[in-house]
Amino acid sequence: MSEAAAETLVMALGLYFLVGALVGLAYMFGGAGRIDPAAKGKGLPIRVRLLIFPGIVGLWPLMLTKLFTQKEPPVS
Repeated sequence: MSEAAAETLVMALGLYFLVGALVGLAYMFGGAGRIDPAAKGKGLPIRVRLLIFPGIVGLWPLMLTKLFTQKEPPVS
């Protein structure tokens, strides 16, 4: 692998995780209530938010899709 290809790969991964961190913050402090009614307002303690943050950062395309396609929280 050439140095230019390695730099491109590192930049792409950095951009992926930067976007993931932004989506994760938006999800944790606003969007979680749209998917889970128990997470509205102060429903999620900070320790739970910190636990789900890495997963949201890694799976941000899925979470962003779910955030925009789900109209209302599921009925349980």
